[in-house]
Amino acid sequence: MNVGKSINFSALKIRLKTIFTSLYGFWIYVIVVFLILIILFFIFVYPYSKVYVKAYKDSEDMANVMERYVYRKDLYNEKWTASKKLESEIYDKEIEKCRYFLNKKDSRMEAFFMIEEPEKGLVKINDEAIWKNAYLRAVSALLEKFKTANIRLEQDALPFDSWGADIPTWETIKTVQKKFWIIESLANIAIGNNGVTEIDKIVFRESSNTYDPKFAEIYTAIPFNIKIKLQADRIKSFLSKILSSEIPYVIENISILGTDKSINPAETTKEKDNTQLPIPIISVTIDAYAMDYKT
Repeated sequence: MNVGKSINFSALKIRLKTIFTSLYGFWIYVIVVFLILIILFFIFVYPYSKVYVKAYKDSEDMANVMERYVYRKDLYNEKWTASKKLESEIYDKEIEKCRYFLNKKDSRMEAFFMIEEPEKGLVKINDEAIWKNAYLRAVSALLEKFKTANIRLEQDALPFDSWGADIPTWETIKTVQKKFWIIESLANIAIGNNGVTEIDKIVFRESSNTYDPKFAEIYTAIPFNIKIKLQADRIKSFLSKILSSEIPYVIENISILGTDKSINPAETTKEKDNTQLPIPIISVTIDAYAMDYKT
């Protein structure tokens, strides 16, 4: 009996060992397959999962935005369209007003000397030599105005150009013509002021002290200095006429100095009143620039 039991136990032991051995191999295969699946997941599936998450988030965000706009019933209805059309028309009208204003303010600076033709009347001079002759005549006429107005000019006070026997090119003419209009404008202001006694100098400068280059697309600056002597009581009128001139000016700086000269008021009026005090003559230097609009 003991021998039989020993034989049966040995057989059971062998059978169990066989079963566990076979199960061990099975789990090894399962683990290997599982590891392979994990590797394949990280190689092929995981990268696409990020793309999917991003695409899902983007679509969800877009859906939220579209949902907000869907509930705005008046977004692109007829009322909105009419309002935008009216807004555009008003904007265009204001732009045209600005263009008209700039063209009007810049009309003098962009003008050229004119010549009378029998059939056409006054026409712009298109010949350089003829323009030069017109320029010299205009300079002479302006100098004669100063003589008539009894305004003294220092030597080389006015920066007129001279070419001798040469003929200026159109590139030179464009610049000189604009400078002439500025000189003529300032001269007419001085002559019409009735208080200016002397013009020391008008000098065109290379650069402005206050002009901001960010406005270069709208206008450029032609800077200059003017130094004059005038009655002290006429300074306000002189500055006012500069700022209200047909050429737009910007005054950058004013320097006023006293002189040892004065004028008797009786000399400037028809009424003789010896009781009035003499009016002092002051020396005024003005730094300014003319606005040359891009029209």
